[in-house]
Amino acid sequence: MNIIIVRTKKGIRYALKIHNYLVKQGIDCFLAEIKELGGKIKKFNLKPKDTLIHARCAGTTTNKILAQFAKRGFKIINSPQTLELTSNKYLANLHAQKNKLPIAKTYKLLKTDLSGVKKLLQKHKIIVLKPIHSKGQGIFCQKVGHGCKETKLKKILNSIPGQEIQVQEFIDYKKLIRIIVIGYKVLANASTYDMPSANWKCSVCLNPKIKKYHLVNRKLKKLAEKTARVFKAKVNFIDFFETKNGQFVLNEINTACSLFLHEKVTGVPIHKFIGDFLIKEIK
Repeated sequence: MNIIIVRTKKGIRYALKIHNYLVKQGIDCFLAEIKELGGKIKKFNLKPKDTLIHARCAGTTTNKILAQFAKRGFKIINSPQTLELTSNKYLANLHAQKNKLPIAKTYKLLKTDLSGVKKLLQKHKIIVLKPIHSKGQGIFCQKVGHGCKETKLKKILNSIPGQEIQVQEFIDYKKLIRIIVIGYKVLANASTYDMPSANWKCSVCLNPKIKKYHLVNRKLKKLAEKTARVFKAKVNFIDFFETKNGQFVLNEINTACSLFLHEKVTGVPIHKFIGDFLIKEIK
């Protein structure tokens, strides 16, 4: 049995942690960047019937390459179709809306469409402008209020990468909660959260200030598992807003992130759960 972990150039440390655990379990495990995947398979003569590819990266080029290996019969977790959805945040939001998941109303506009942005601002009073694909740990996400002057609005729009942008209604939240879902089952004790301070933003990714979240709300647990099934995402980390009136709203679904901080804060060896699930899938 062989497992190849496909990682980003910078994402070696956590991928290596999963790799080392798998090796201890007697699995032949390999690490590769997406550009190295074909060469690694050829070098070690790996066959589709006994090789699983675990993708810890995504993007247009990556997804296309993984789709080619899927056609050859390699099992890929998460699938190229899932990665295509989760890496394009606008498509992910449309997919969530279509499947009746609670999520902010989302629109796609050319960032030169000033009148379109103004209409949505008038409709929702407060909106969030962001890139179609997540970049820079949220530094390009901007909240705009109804009283924003046109010159400032133009400046904000010009600062967002890409020709097209997402426009979302603003969700007034008190917590951002990250829930780990593996094999469509919530890893409840591994949940974390962050709260917005003076700045309206917060993060549950590479944030040393995250705290352990005691997941006792059955509604949120079921929502997380439903979200994973809707996206057919077998290894994922789902972020939800908890609003000030106690509702839960999907923020985004992620399929690759360093989880060292999450393990430290929660005391849960998440990499072992991921590794055990991959072994189960390859068997």
